[in-house]
Amino acid sequence: IVDRGTLRVGVKTDVPGFGMQELSGGYSGLEIDLAKKIAEAMGLSADDVEFTAVTAKTRGQLLDSGDIDMVIATFTVNDERRETWNFSTSYYTDTVSLLVKNDSGISTYADLSDKTIGVAEAATSKEALIAAAAENGVTLGENNFQVYPDYPSIKAALDAGQIDAFCMDGSTLTGYVDDSTVILPDIRFAPQEYAIATKLSNTGLAEFVDGLVTGWLADGTIDQLITDNGVTPSYEG
Repeated sequence: IVDRGTLRVGVKTDVPGFGMQELSGGYSGLEIDLAKKIAEAMGLSADDVEFTAVTAKTRGQLLDSGDIDMVIATFTVNDERRETWNFSTSYYTDTVSLLVKNDSGISTYADLSDKTIGVAEAATSKEALIAAAAENGVTLGENNFQVYPDYPSIKAALDAGQIDAFCMDGSTLTGYVDDSTVILPDIRFAPQEYAIATKLSNTGLAEFVDGLVTGWLADGTIDQLITDNGVTPSYEG
């Protein structure tokens, strides 16, 4: 990466506070700042980061193909994913929730039984909601869900009345709240640990990145980046 002179990072472009692409073409957010700091730690400059837009469906593919060096894109860690990619220590913890219209009448899991819920492709939120509902005595099936390619598409469907709820990590939903919508305060489940992913074979890069993240967690750097980007403080249980 240093010899190339460019750090190639997969990021979100539609998650306010984490990864957003501005109208000018530039990027902003917590994960953008983390990428720049990693580049600087390598001896590069913050301007030497090449950002690539990724979705939940494409981020792993681009990492495996070598088109990008790492993914910093609200990528949730779980045991299954650790078999495919390396992950750093988590830099942020969120929970999954629901964004609904103010007049939806939805406030509990039971209210979802006959509703349609929008989720993103390849995201873990659908399975997490099914499990959380089951723990509360409510059965949800495939007919309760509609899959979309990205978050703006889900929000547009909610606005158009095509779905009844937008299910995603709470930090992501915060960026889509407006005067007509609300995040349900009593439905929070499945803590989501966000971490930096690298190719499974690139253990050296994984160790380097993990050392940076653990150091920045210890010295308050990441807490400051969270504050600077207006992100909700990391969930602590």
